[in-house]
Amino acid sequence: MITQDIILKRIAEALLADYSSVYYVNAVTNEYLWYSVDSKFHSLNLEQSGDDFFKNLIRDCKKVIYEEDQHIFIEDIQKENLLAVMQKDTMQSINYRLMINGVPTWHSLKLIRGLDETGDYFVLGVTNIDDEINRRKMEEETARQKEIYDQITSSLAEQYDTLYYVDIETNTYVEISSTDDYKKLNVPATGNDFFAESRRSIRKYVHPEDQDWVMSVHHKDVMLKNLENRHSFSIAYRLVVAGQIKNIRHIEIMARDKKHIIICIENIDAEVQASQAMRETEEKSITYARIAESLALHYDLIYYIDCKNDHYTEFSTHKIYGELEIQEEGDDFFYHAGHNIDRIINPEDKERLRYFIGKDNLISQLDSNKQLVIDYRMIIDGTKNQYTRMTVMWSSDRSHFIMCIENRDESVKKEKEHLKALKMANEMARRDELTGTKNMMAYKEIEKDLQDLIDTDSKEPFGILICDINEL
Repeated sequence: MITQDIILKRIAEALLADYSSVYYVNAVTNEYLWYSVDSKFHSLNLEQSGDDFFKNLIRDCKKVIYEEDQHIFIEDIQKENLLAVMQKDTMQSINYRLMINGVPTWHSLKLIRGLDETGDYFVLGVTNIDDEINRRKMEEETARQKEIYDQITSSLAEQYDTLYYVDIETNTYVEISSTDDYKKLNVPATGNDFFAESRRSIRKYVHPEDQDWVMSVHHKDVMLKNLENRHSFSIAYRLVVAGQIKNIRHIEIMARDKKHIIICIENIDAEVQASQAMRETEEKSITYARIAESLALHYDLIYYIDCKNDHYTEFSTHKIYGELEIQEEGDDFFYHAGHNIDRIINPEDKERLRYFIGKDNLISQLDSNKQLVIDYRMIIDGTKNQYTRMTVMWSSDRSHFIMCIENRDESVKKEKEHLKALKMANEMARRDELTGTKNMMAYKEIEKDLQDLIDTDSKEPFGILICDINEL
């Protein structure tokens, strides 16, 4: 075996840095020497030697190498593999974990191949790189988290016009992002006093009606109080930009470090307009419902008929409260209506009603009339006539018929009673109370009628007999 001095010389030449261990391996015989490095005196101490480095490597690695990394020593760092790999490069570096006090600890193994007139050999230097690996992992994790936070910030920024990151202690701030519209306000991207700068901007750009209360919120102590028992706080107000009103939402969020406040400014014009449109629609719906219920007080049944497919919905009405309630639905209104006419309509009114509710007739007549009305009689209990009125009109979209059915029994009865009373009053006004004969008013009416016949050249003969019976 070559002398120790030559070996030490070769090791010294190979060392590029301090190592915890150094192995010298004869590439021909597999003999080896293991040295540990005395970091205090920067000297090498011979620990042990052996006859077969690669055989002992397989034996010992199972005792001291982390299980997941043992394949490196059992397979990769065997002489045949090393000779093949190191034909092109004279140096290789491998990282692995050594078990120290039961803890996997990162080490680096640097291999140097030597081939000269004195022999063929390997020099292996072992360095503890656990701190370096952990530091690198921490840096990678920090970089990864930074990338994630950057992506989150960028994603949030797309939802807001502006984000501000405000230092609670110093009041300094950084603007994270801003839209072109918000940049027109010329608010500085960084500054020394966010709260003072915000109040100056409020005086210039916030709608006059909103300025006072918005100004009261933009003080540090107020923001901190608002965020005392909650993670976020928001308000909505109006900006005036280039003469146009913009609705914005101002959101305050306490950062996790409790040392910063994040201010988010979001344009909510579309949201406000949608909300306003929804309120208007709801108000219209309520108004239309009230109108429909009021109209329903006059009807017993209302049919809503699709003029394209004849589908219909029947509503019954509550005469006291004007409420509408769906009774039934069907798919062929005019067929069912024709069938019911044969069953329940007075024979004298059948054909007239059948023609009236014909689909073509309704469409034709409603082109020139706001509504159509027909009176007819229904047969109730097989014998009794019920006077009924049907009113038909277009819906507002002119795609549906609205057909209203009204029981007019009481109205007809009152009309008949009124006509009877009127006739009786007329008779009494034209007869003498004492004799019961017709009086002067009746005579004058007859005289006028006769004069009309004369004036129209009526051929009907007539005669006049006048008797004066005064003092009879």
